[in-house]
Order: sequence, then C-alpha cells, then structure tokens
Amino acid sequence: MIGGYYAVDYQVHSLHSHDGSASVKEMCNRAIEIGLDEIGFSEHKDFDPNDPVVDFFNYDAYMQAITEARDECGDQLKIRAGVEIDYQVWFEDKIAAYLDSHEFDFVLGSVHYVNGVKVITEEYNRVRNIKSAYYDYFSAVRDSVVSGLFDVLAHLEYANRLGTAAWGDYETSAHKDELGIIFDTLVQNQLTLEINTAGIFHGIGATYPCSDSILLYGTRGGDRISIGSDAHHPDQLGGNYSKAVRACRDIGADKIVTWNRRQSTFQPLRQV
Repeated sequence: MIGGYYAVDYQVHSLHSHDGSASVKEMCNRAIEIGLDEIGFSEHKDFDPNDPVVDFFNYDAYMQAITEARDECGDQLKIRAGVEIDYQVWFEDKIAAYLDSHEFDFVLGSVHYVNGVKVITEEYNRVRNIKSAYYDYFSAVRDSVVSGLFDVLAHLEYANRLGTAAWGDYETSAHKDELGIIFDTLVQNQLTLEINTAGIFHGIGATYPCSDSILLYGTRGGDRISIGSDAHHPDQLGGNYSKAVRACRDIGADKIVTWNRRQSTFQPLRQV
C-alpha cells in the first residue's frame, strides 16, 4: 500500500507498447518496490493504417510476458493484462472484432486522433480555433463512450497537452455541456472514468481530466474511478498518486475500480 491506501496503477506501458522503455517484469519489480497492490498493463493497440506503429502490438508475446510475471511475483502483486485502444469512429467494427477474439482484464478507450489528425500536434490546432479544437475532440470522446466498446475512459482532456500552449488556460466551465454529455453517458452505462496523472509531468500542471472536471463528474453522479500514471518508464509508475486520491475524496469516492477478465470490483481508497 502507498500511504495506507490500496494502491493501483491501471495505465502502464511496457516494451510491448511502441513507446515503452521497460519489460513487464521490470515494471512489476518497480511496482512492488514502491508498494503498489495492483498493476494494470495497458499496452497500445492501434488500428489506423496511417499510424506508423499500427502493427506493433503482439498479443501472444504480451500474454506470455504477463504469465511469466505472474508466476514470478504474483504472490506479491496483482497483475492485470489490459489494453489501451486508440478510437476513431470509422474503425469501430475492427475494434469490436478484435476485442471479441482477444481476452483482456480491462480495456481503456482513448482518443489520440480526430479525423485522422493527431490531437497533440500543431497540425491539429492550426486549422481550428479554441472552440472547434475542444469541441471536435470532445465529440470524438463522446462517440467512444457511446460505442460501448470500452470499460474505462482514459485521459479525458488529453487535448490540453498542446491546447494550453495554443489557447491558454483550460476552463472546465467553457466545456460544461460537452463534458456533461460524456459524464452522463458514463454514469448511465456504468463505465469508469480514469484519473490520469500524466498531465502533471507533461507540464500542464493538472491531471487528465483536471480537478474541476472531476468535480463536475461527481455532481453528475459519477463515482466509478480508475487511477493511472500512464507510465512508460519505471520511474513514472504510481506518479502523483496522492493527487489522484485527493480528487477522489473531493467527490466523495472512497473506492477505486479494479478489473479481472472485464469484470469490475471495488477496492477501498481509504485505510479502514
């Protein structure tokens, strides 16, 4: 445990993601070292044929690495095999077919591209103003949630990574309508919102989503939360965990969602 909390990290990338820098075992060893109770690997799986890493992920090699790690340190750490799916509406059918034929413990849904253009690029913002940049992104996120393909909505407000530099400080109030639709759909369909702490070390000084947006989620009845660092290196694992816990407390959430074969359960956030 970290600081008396049941501690998880449910967005972790190893060498089985194109941008990972450590093996599954190395990540697990680090998780044990810092006191995590549970680790959820979420390797990138991409479907856009224009993405240069579209065919990088190897499911069989990944699951072999997970099995080996469980055999070696499963008595000290719960190890979950998840996947982070890049979503665009035009390849929904491919995603559905893939998930039907491959078993995971949990599935993160992420929006990295809008209409084939990567959100965190100058190209994306160059042809938009502040309103359309965020509106187009949130529309794509809404489609991902409505699709019903995913268990967890990952790094909501990821457009902030370059958006704050392009448009200035981000204000939840300016996007309340779009966020409200997303949060209402999450609550209605009993889907989970990820608090992703990567924005803090990305330099925007906030989680994805930010604290004001998490509060809005709470006012819409949301209480299903996952915590992830988006770690691509062992040193990032469990990063800024206490800030994510504080955001949960602020909406009265005292449990976090964990997963096993796409069935969810809850673990207490506070020490009993």
